[in-house]
This record gives sequence, C-alpha cells and structure tokens, in this order.
Amino acid sequence: METQMKETFYKLEKTYPVSMAEQDMLYSIKPAALLNLLQDAASKNLEGTPFSNPELNAQDIGWFLVRYRIEFDKYPQGVDEIIIKTENRGMQRLGAYRDFEAYSIDNERILRATTSWLMVNLKDKSLVNIEQKFPEIKHFEKREDDLTLRKLKSFEDSDREITFHVRYEDLDMNGHVNNTVYMTWAMEAVDYEFKKTHSIKAIDIYYKHEAKYGEDIISCIKEDYENMTTEHVIKNSKTNEELCLIRVEYC
Repeated sequence: METQMKETFYKLEKTYPVSMAEQDMLYSIKPAALLNLLQDAASKNLEGTPFSNPELNAQDIGWFLVRYRIEFDKYPQGVDEIIIKTENRGMQRLGAYRDFEAYSIDNERILRATTSWLMVNLKDKSLVNIEQKFPEIKHFEKREDDLTLRKLKSFEDSDREITFHVRYEDLDMNGHVNNTVYMTWAMEAVDYEFKKTHSIKAIDIYYKHEAKYGEDIISCIKEDYENMTTEHVIKNSKTNEELCLIRVEYC
C-alpha cells in the first residue's frame, strides 16, 4: 500500500510498512524498530516548521528526548503495516510534550505513548527556554485520559551485565547514540526463553545522559519474572555514569 499522510502543524498520521528486518523470530516488531517509527513520525510532524531538526541544528540547537511511557493494548505481531498518529501537546516550563497512538490496518489500536522533550544548546549543553524562544508554541493542557510519565529508580545489585561498544551506526544526527539503541542494549539482557514466551505490556524510559562514539556501555538488568517486570540501568563502563533507566512490564 502506498503510504498515505495527512498533517497539520500539531498533528500527523502516517502509515509505515513493517519490514522483515524490523521483526524478530516470532514476527513481533522489535522494540527498537518500533521506537524508530515513533521517532520518525515525530520528526515528520515538524518538517517545514521552525521546530524541525535542520532548522534548529542551523542554530546549534537540538531536541533531546527525556522520558517515555508506552502502554500496549496488544503488542504488534505479524503486521505488515502500522498506522502511527502523533500530536504535539505543547510546552510546560522547559519541557515539550508529544503523544502517540499506533493502529493496525484494521483500525485496531496497538499502543498509546507519551513523551517529554528538552531543547538544548548543542555547543554548551545548556537548556533553551522554549517558551521564550518560540512564544507562538501552545501551552500544554492536561487531559483526563493522559498517560502518566513514571519515575524510575536505579539499583546497584544487578542480576546480569552485558558490555557494548558504541559504533558509528549507533549515532544520530547530533553525533550521540540514538535513543532507540538504549532499548536494544536493555532487551539484550533479558532471558532468552522468557522473551520467547512473553509479550511487552508497557515500557518506561528515562534518558539521563548521552553516550558517544567509541565508549563502552554496560547494560545492567534487575529481573523480577514472578511479577513480570525487568528494570534496566545503562551506564558508562569507565565513569559509571548512569545514562538511561528503563522499566519493562510483560504479559
């Protein structure tokens, strides 16, 4: 099916094909691949606006994703296409908020997600006051059915640790590790047999610091398969600095 797209300044709906490379051995969409599709929809929604990555990068400014909450009605398995809807919810204080929904071609909802973002000066890493720089952007207004961004806790005693080396392929247009890669690092630590027999029900992510090319990264996991959850800490192996916290619920 030819991709159909309709958009306004704050909303976009886009149909994405799901390739074989984006599916695992059970024909489920890989979590990182799904995050890539959501990220692409967010980027597409900003094209042609002052908030697009090229426009901001020309001013040495960039968007940085901070938090994610994704809830699945049913984890996508055996789908050839997926419809993603995204809405720019506006800003509050220094943060900007964006929501997502995904549907099957049969119009069955797959997931809901909410995210928070910061705008950062790429030279000195200082935060940009979005409201002052772009006074025309709308203010965030809470709705009754909004998802809640969860607070995540770190841990010290992990059940398993895996080391990864940051490759050139892991980098995004800002020269930092793409946010989807952290999910791959986290899920690689989950027990193989458990992954084969369970589906993801919800994902919470907190991006704390950036990883860069050539660094070694440790993916730590705290397993609680009895309660169908795993907690993850991604950290720099040299400095021990925590880069990302992730919590996954299963069914």
